[in-house]
Amino acid sequence: MKNILYVLAILVSIGCSSPKPKTDDQADKTFATFEDNFLDAYWKQHPSGSIFVGYGKYYEELTIPNSESFAKTVAFSQLWIDSLNKIDLNGLSDNNKISLKIIKNQLESDIWYINVFKSQEWDASIYNVAGECDYIINQPYADLDVRLKTLSKHLQTTGEYYKAAIATLNKPTKEHIELAILQNQGGLSLFGASLTDSIKASGLNDVEKDELQKNISKTTTAINGYVTALKAILADKNYSFRDFRIGKELFSDKFKYDLATDFTPEQVYEKATADKQMYHGKMTAIANSLWSKYYQAENKPSDSLKLIQIVLDKIQLDHAKPSAFFDSLTNHVYRLKQFIIEKDLFAFDTASPPIKVRLMPEYARGFSVASAEFTPPYQKSGTTYYNIDDLTAYTPEKAESVLKEYNNYASQLLSIHEAVPGHCLQGIYNNKKSSDVVRSVFQNGAMIEGWAVYAESMMLEEGWGNNSPEMELVHDKLKLRELANVIIDYDLQVLNKSKEEIIHLMVVECFQTKAQAEEKYHRATVSQVQLCSYYAGSTAIQALRDDYKKKMGDKYSLKGFHETFLSYGSSPVKYIRENMLQ
Repeated sequence: MKNILYVLAILVSIGCSSPKPKTDDQADKTFATFEDNFLDAYWKQHPSGSIFVGYGKYYEELTIPNSESFAKTVAFSQLWIDSLNKIDLNGLSDNNKISLKIIKNQLESDIWYINVFKSQEWDASIYNVAGECDYIINQPYADLDVRLKTLSKHLQTTGEYYKAAIATLNKPTKEHIELAILQNQGGLSLFGASLTDSIKASGLNDVEKDELQKNISKTTTAINGYVTALKAILADKNYSFRDFRIGKELFSDKFKYDLATDFTPEQVYEKATADKQMYHGKMTAIANSLWSKYYQAENKPSDSLKLIQIVLDKIQLDHAKPSAFFDSLTNHVYRLKQFIIEKDLFAFDTASPPIKVRLMPEYARGFSVASAEFTPPYQKSGTTYYNIDDLTAYTPEKAESVLKEYNNYASQLLSIHEAVPGHCLQGIYNNKKSSDVVRSVFQNGAMIEGWAVYAESMMLEEGWGNNSPEMELVHDKLKLRELANVIIDYDLQVLNKSKEEIIHLMVVECFQTKAQAEEKYHRATVSQVQLCSYYAGSTAIQALRDDYKKKMGDKYSLKGFHETFLSYGSSPVKYIRENMLQ
């Protein structure tokens, strides 16, 4: 509270009431003080969030998810919104204008999530301590002994945490309970043999080791208790589950807060639907050109969608074995780094960025085949992970389905998307090149996912894949998947379309395997709006690049566009656009 009162006093000095306008320098210096005070207060209010961004001060704290803590967050957010509203936006630099808008959107979003969306009542999967504990243990913010002592204190109240989680849940969805069980059970592995070995090898004294082991035991008991309670809910045949569909009003609001785009959900949905037909036409032409290569004797089908699918069927047979999938994607990262250097696409030292390819942590499984995990923004050194699921743990049928989907062409695009120059490289820029930490800690999903999708197309434009028609066809299939993400998200959450309709769209019109369509359907039941971020963001970035090229004329370079764009961190594209085109 003391910090807040201090900042409020400062804000009076830069408000509109002053007869003499402040210079930009004066206003910006004052805003910098405001920002520092706000961020420290924010992470004190959200200690788990501070762990994921690497802030460092509040790692020991674990917020108990009860009505009191939620009410405190709402009051906190409103107080700081009131403070922001006293700032003269026009007196700030363009960069600080962006930061102010991002802060305000974050605070308004925090209030909306608690008071309106109320996911704390129905999404059982948000209660999971494994993710933040992984950061505490494995991120190199301090030596091992310090991290283990921090972990011990963080785990002291996990029993209260999970008891409050059960008490807070009110008519949860069946789908989120199932996800919560899967991920919390997976999280137990974090507290297994590897951690035990680290404790033994540490310099902790016997008392400290004993205390840590007791807290670990307390935590595993609490996790198992939470899982047991959730399984009991699933087993209750008379339990009234909430529908996972959130409806048009909540979807529109979530779209506004999460994506911070100029578009409405309806506009994005309509454009995606129209673009689907365009890609069908393009892919038909490519499939026609490849027919004789793969089917010399067979008659070509008259149905264009069947033609595309049959050609893709042949291409998809060219894939790695489950045991070789991880190594194959690891090799992609090396080759992509070299390609970027040769083409001079970025100024960043891409020869050896701290990107580590690793198997997907168990607590994070059940959501995607691969993912990127950034170095926390406040930590200027550390590891950015390219996580890949262990396909050897799949059933043979599931593994074959995934490998067809991520064949030797699609898996290259997957590595571009998740690693280089997609998420992992953008995350490195976000931490090291952005002028303001606000953009690093309050990241815009549409910019992040949009960048990764944009990167796929850009790399092919620059010659990755050697203009192979197979690569182009597979890429267009992925574009259809991007479009389908929008369509199925809106169809499912707003238009109440059936699972059968969603699966048909994915399999017949977007050429996904049945298993992958099932996985995407599952993802769409446990998330909302996030699937729209890919298309909304990539469309906005491509449009910005086109307009920026016109503005710069002879001075334009692709590298220059990338460097300028990425210098804004993970800001909403609409804010970046305002600055780059002014």
